[in-house]
Amino acid sequence: MYRITQLARQFGLSRSTLLYYDRIGLLSPSGRSEAGYRHYSSADRDRLESICSLRRAGMDIDGIRAILATAGDDTTTVLRRRLDEIGAEIEALRTKQHLLAGMLKVQGAGGPGAAVNKEMFVAMLRAAGMDDAAMKKLHVEFERREPEAHHAFLLSLGISEKEALLIRKWSAAMENSMTMEYFYELFEKLPRQGPGCREATQRALGLLADLPAHPVVLDIGCGSGMQTLVLAEELKTKIVALDNHRPLLDALNLSAMQAGLDIETRELSMVEMPFAQESFDLLWAEGSIFIIGLLRGLRDFAHYLKPGGYLAFTEMCWFVDDPPAEVKAFFADAYPDMKTIPEVCQMAADSGYRVIDRFNLPDSAWWDDYYIPMLERIRELKRHNAGMAEAEEVYARCEAEIDMFRRNSTCYGYTFFVLRK
Repeated sequence: MYRITQLARQFGLSRSTLLYYDRIGLLSPSGRSEAGYRHYSSADRDRLESICSLRRAGMDIDGIRAILATAGDDTTTVLRRRLDEIGAEIEALRTKQHLLAGMLKVQGAGGPGAAVNKEMFVAMLRAAGMDDAAMKKLHVEFERREPEAHHAFLLSLGISEKEALLIRKWSAAMENSMTMEYFYELFEKLPRQGPGCREATQRALGLLADLPAHPVVLDIGCGSGMQTLVLAEELKTKIVALDNHRPLLDALNLSAMQAGLDIETRELSMVEMPFAQESFDLLWAEGSIFIIGLLRGLRDFAHYLKPGGYLAFTEMCWFVDDPPAEVKAFFADAYPDMKTIPEVCQMAADSGYRVIDRFNLPDSAWWDDYYIPMLERIRELKRHNAGMAEAEEVYARCEAEIDMFRRNSTCYGYTFFVLRK
């Protein structure tokens, strides 16, 4: 059974459209819950699929009603099947038309560039015979070989940084916006959007020496801001916190107001931060530097630090030289660019920093405010989104990640690095 919102999402319709279809008797739910909510059966779903197909063919409501009333007639079945085939052929021709028009636009502009957007790129891959599995493999391989170039390429297609990050994280099909919706529905309500804890933030702060009385601080990729609140409490100064997802910033604004802390939030991308060079005494990036790639983050962030300024960040690292095969295989997809701790330290030194210290986050930093709340949220959302394939994929991946950490936390984890320019 499907709830009205689930069914509407599957077909890209609004909830009010299904309510209208119910009111005019075109599509009524097969049942209702004890609370009175509409429940649609698989047969109802098939009927809606037919309605949408006929609407795309240009048929009005009365015509659709008449055709559905003769659903058992053999002649009607044959004609409808041919109508669907013609519709698919027209859609394929439209795709080729858009592809050719896009290519002409690129040619007329004298070369590639902004004209190649996400839709055109997907159409090109489709025209080349690539299905969803092949496109996923392309992204997995791109991420494995050149994560920074992969991120830059996705942004060049006009994809938002949030969507680019999700594609990189899951190697998902580019057009699957519903997967993104379920991803954010899960992560927005978590206390943290990645591993961390108050004690680790305080320990890293304790490694900073010679900070001015009121340091200028930027928290990059703050999420809902548990660590931002600690920074404001401990440093007794204003914290500028940026993230590219407004609901998380709204949650941080509320927390800061309730705690009486001076935190200024900015909805910005870390790719192009609008700050002058050498503006900050301290840059903080718990669980976020990987978004633009560790090497690029180290180099780009250095421009915003004053001489002698600090960069503190957490990064997923290998704790052993030869992890088990299943762990290596898992992270070949999940985070193919993961380094060992000595490799990260060497990258920092090569980027002009001095490594002050580093330490590994305890297992509790993964469980208390991240994985345990995530599991509770997944249980809640599984009931809410039952039968939604994209949602179930998101939950399955998260559960697989949690199970992998439960069994192999000695092999990998987050390391806190404190660097000085």
